Amino acid sequence: MEIQIGEKKYELAFGLGFIRKMDEFHTVKAQGIPLGVGVETAITHLGTRNPVILVDIIKAATDHLKSKPSNSGIDEYIEGQAAEGKLEELFKTITEAMEESVFLKPKMQEFKKGVQRAQREQRQAQ
Repeated sequence: MEIQIGEKKYELAFGLGFIRKMDEFHTVKAQGIPLGVGVETAITHLGTRNPVILVDIIKAATDHLKSKPSNSGIDEYIEGQAAEGKLEELFKTITEAMEESVFLKPKMQEFKKGVQRAQREQRQAQ
């Protein structure tokens, strides 16, 4: 997946480097041991359409590049997408790109099944 921030195009990669970087951004401690939960956090926030997660996703997905977008550049890009009414499209495009990753595909599918199961249970409870 490629995005353009300012005048420069950036290739987003959703491989091991992406997972490693997301885990650096998002950790929890279990019995005093830090555990990376970057992918799980990203999937959850993508599902709830929290635009702040897009910053972390873009930073992690461009970490493999020699020339990376700045934090302010990423913010401006996301704000611009929102101003143009394209934020939902950005969420969808990033989600689809993550679903294509051999490393993320199983987790993405698991999350979708969980959401569908929760929706069924909620309908049955009503």
